[in-house]
Amino acid sequence: MLKHILTIIKNERRQNIGLWIELLIVAIFLWYIVDNVYVTLNNYYKPLGFDTEHTYIMRLGLLNENSYEYVKDIPEETAVGYLHTVLERIRQNPIIEAASISLNSSPHIGSNSSSSIYRDTLQTRYGVLNRTVTPDFFRVFRYQSINGSTDELVQALERNELVISPGVAKELFKAGESPVGKQVSFSKGDSVELYRVGAVSDVVRYDNFSSWNTYFAQRMDNDFLGNFSGEWVVGLEFCVRVKPEEDRDFIHRFRLDMTQQLRLGNYYLGEIQSIPVNKKVFQKDDINNLKMRMFVVIFLLINIFLGITGIFWFRTQHRRSEIGLRVSLGDTPKQVLRRYYLEGLLLLTTAMIPAMIVIYILGREGVFATYLMRFTAGRYFIGFIITYALLALMIVLGIRVPARKAVNVPPAEALRDE
Repeated sequence: MLKHILTIIKNERRQNIGLWIELLIVAIFLWYIVDNVYVTLNNYYKPLGFDTEHTYIMRLGLLNENSYEYVKDIPEETAVGYLHTVLERIRQNPIIEAASISLNSSPHIGSNSSSSIYRDTLQTRYGVLNRTVTPDFFRVFRYQSINGSTDELVQALERNELVISPGVAKELFKAGESPVGKQVSFSKGDSVELYRVGAVSDVVRYDNFSSWNTYFAQRMDNDFLGNFSGEWVVGLEFCVRVKPEEDRDFIHRFRLDMTQQLRLGNYYLGEIQSIPVNKKVFQKDDINNLKMRMFVVIFLLINIFLGITGIFWFRTQHRRSEIGLRVSLGDTPKQVLRRYYLEGLLLLTTAMIPAMIVIYILGREGVFATYLMRFTAGRYFIGFIITYALLALMIVLGIRVPARKAVNVPPAEALRDE
């Protein structure tokens, strides 16, 4: 049968060349659409490396100097002690599972700080996120080390060592070399301060729409807190994880219970926000953009579907008499359908080969975006398989309906039409 179909395709090459060129162009265009959707959704659904369920961020307010309760000239050491007391009282609340203080480190707030890290002559290529936090930050957001342990990260900070991400480790250390126990710095020079690496975390992504996953974490010490014990205290993030069974009307309940307890010096309990809610707000524009892109993709897929299916529908309908004649000469309906399916799929296969060569060349030359995913063999072939499957489905549907009607035409009528 295959030899016979190849002969038919060859004999009808003048009619088939236009269809073949159209399949070639559509295959390239459809691969690009499929690849764009695959890369975007694959990046969106990849694990973030942290968990924000049942988490909240709260900040302290600072009394105005005109307030009758304002206390003048509080020593920095005393103010830092108040901050530790605030954290401890939050932690001791029975509905709180874990609590921490951080700066520009809470997920989904859009505030960041970054720097470069050096090791001898090596330097990180891009800005590395700086997470200045107290050790329990890892428990609040459930970060894990590459060994699957949260405690390992907590203990590293408690020893005043750094925690780095796998991306940083890859840039500064040789393959197979453990960074733990090695020293790095934040500037070049012979007399720079060195910091010991205490642990390597698992991959932690910035958000669902970014591939930024390089960071380091350092312990927030008293000197650092002292710099934020005055008017900049509103920048400090008091992040908490609430026990799941207690996470109901948390903000209202916490204010009733803790407002007076957290009134220390010139500090008072300020805003409290749900981090999952912050995530929705923070990613709203990206989500809307993704929805719009998906709408455009669906619209294009419908047009491609109608175009390819319509062409094969018309082509099969035009050969109605030929189908009836084959049935009248002894072919079964299944044999006729199989013959036309195979013919359509062979045309598609021959068109896909040069299409994939063109796509490979374009990918190798860097035409396709790689900031979310490198142009790898896996990405290339996944796009190919999905594209081929979609086009094959369109072709089969375009052949199936008119062909099934044609095989049911009485042989005498088919012969008369012929």
